[in-house]
Amino acid sequence: MTNKNKAIIQRLYKEVLRDWNMKVVDELVSPQFTSHDWPMGSPTGPQAFKDFYSNIMLYVVPDAHYKIDDLIAEEDKVVVRWRMFGTHKGIYNGIPPTGKAIILKGIAIYRLKDNKIMERWVITDLYTLLQETASEVPKQI
Repeated sequence: MTNKNKAIIQRLYKEVLRDWNMKVVDELVSPQFTSHDWPMGSPTGPQAFKDFYSNIMLYVVPDAHYKIDDLIAEEDKVVVRWRMFGTHKGIYNGIPPTGKAIILKGIAIYRLKDNKIMERWVITDLYTLLQETASEVPKQI
């Protein structure tokens, strides 16, 4: 089971989060999918996953692509230590585009059931990312 789950997550990162083939999301993500890093009450399922990456991530960082640094699996969970590379070209949470190349680091834990991604928890290093872009961000008064 762990090797099958790892293969599913590797496919997610290669085909969806690198090549941006959103059709694959329907094959990999359960209709009951929940991302615990999204705000409470956010939509769930494959369409919510596609909307998040199409309407938010690719708007903010249109050339985004993810790379897996570590992949660890046990029972129904897969842990990924990843990096996302791209160029900050869209507004994010009031931060205007800087045009700078960025690297966002994070760790995600996925729970799978019946060969589908059911849940996800993500922690990102936004602090370092914000420090890197701080010189471009207008200071709040």
